[in-house]
Amino acid sequence: MALSTARSLPVSHTVQPGETIYRIARIYAVSPARLMAVNGLSDPRQLEAGQTLMIPLNRSTATAASFSTWPVARADRQFAWPVTGGMVSSPFGIRNGVMHDGVDIVAEAGSAVHAADDGTVIFAGRLRGYGNAVIVQHSGGYVTVYGHNQRNLVRYGAEVVRGQVIAELGSTGRTTGPNLHFEVRFHGQPQNPLAYLSQPPPARGISFARNGGS
Repeated sequence: MALSTARSLPVSHTVQPGETIYRIARIYAVSPARLMAVNGLSDPRQLEAGQTLMIPLNRSTATAASFSTWPVARADRQFAWPVTGGMVSSPFGIRNGVMHDGVDIVAEAGSAVHAADDGTVIFAGRLRGYGNAVIVQHSGGYVTVYGHNQRNLVRYGAEVVRGQVIAELGSTGRTTGPNLHFEVRFHGQPQNPLAYLSQPPPARGISFARNGGS
């Protein structure tokens, strides 16, 4: 993943044990055929754990025009706030001409990071730019992403419940300080997380200052 001041899904992915080309394609909302072509694979069974795949997707060049065509999620879906006592330091949206696909939530290093809803862990490891990251797949075509973790506390394939502690907040990857980079995706496309959180962050409220984010 090439990062500047914006966030995009990574352009490389390390294959985890048990992953298939079809599962990886679903994570990044690309077709299996395109993913295989970019990586010179003629057979989907060629994947091996530890192998690095290039992902033919870069949201950092997204424009406002393309953003307006992305699918809109159901308005009645709500997720739990992933950090208690945090503060939003960088909002979702076009920033300096590029797309920031989530929100950055500042809190103390080591703070608990909670699953926003019930789901299945489809990635737990290091992602370029995101550092230690967890990706959880939920019902209805939703995925949530938790980046910059100090430590991941769940593994690939784990079933998690809403509010479960899945990581410790940190500053791994490309960031200027301890924070959680949190994304909500609907059928692979980024949504504004603040539109889906059930309540504002407790204790400290929401701030749109730029300090402490990534």
